[in-house]
Amino acid sequence: MGSWFENVMSTLWEYLPMVVEYAVLVVVALTIEKLATKKVRRAVEQLKLPPDAGNAIILTIRVSVLVAACIVALSIGGIPSSWLVGLSALGGTAIGFASTRTIGNLVSGIYIMVSRPFRIGDYVRIGNVEGEVLEISMNYTKLKAPDGSVLLLSNQKVLESNVMNFSARVNGKKLIRYSFSMGFDHSVPSDRLEEAIREALEGWKAKLPMGPDFFLAGCDRLSREYVLTFCVEDVSELWPTRDGIMRSVLKAWEAVKEAT
Repeated sequence: MGSWFENVMSTLWEYLPMVVEYAVLVVVALTIEKLATKKVRRAVEQLKLPPDAGNAIILTIRVSVLVAACIVALSIGGIPSSWLVGLSALGGTAIGFASTRTIGNLVSGIYIMVSRPFRIGDYVRIGNVEGEVLEISMNYTKLKAPDGSVLLLSNQKVLESNVMNFSARVNGKKLIRYSFSMGFDHSVPSDRLEEAIREALEGWKAKLPMGPDFFLAGCDRLSREYVLTFCVEDVSELWPTRDGIMRSVLKAWEAVKEAT
């Protein structure tokens, strides 16, 4: 019995330094993680960075501390250096996957702010959505849609999409030049149809800073497509004006069609 106890104590005594080293490693790693996380959160609040950016930095720090602690733990346990290299590569890959999207959004946000394809207050179409630009942050672009809803688009998606800016300066005045298409069948001759459209738009000229105007954009055996353009000074006037012009043109077309 004494021999067995002595063997156990001898084994424990042999591994005691390693256990102490592991305990110290855990304490140091947790302390570093807590201090770094606290400082990052404070910096994010002071710099007013987007929450996702702070979360990405914190995640990167935590993964880095974990990987470093694992490498040191393996080193303490006498694991071959080739394993350490492999684990380092795996840790680097994990960090890359964890932060690629957010970092991409941050880089895209900086590019948008520098290149300025649009500014706050501009009316834009990004991909298949459109609206007034309310905010351009480091991570997201915020749009106010025509129905009043607020859309958040990641900056990376903005750069990957087709962007059309409807805002322009004409004679020193900021205007929104908007266009939309309307299709008509061949029941009415082109000259009479265009005359009806022209008469319908005539009543809007005094109400708008420029235009409206139209042009033939396409034609096939079933229909003709016209693009109508107009300008407004304020984004709040955009959709009511578009609706009014469309109704005026439809009413004029229907009247000509009934008279034919």
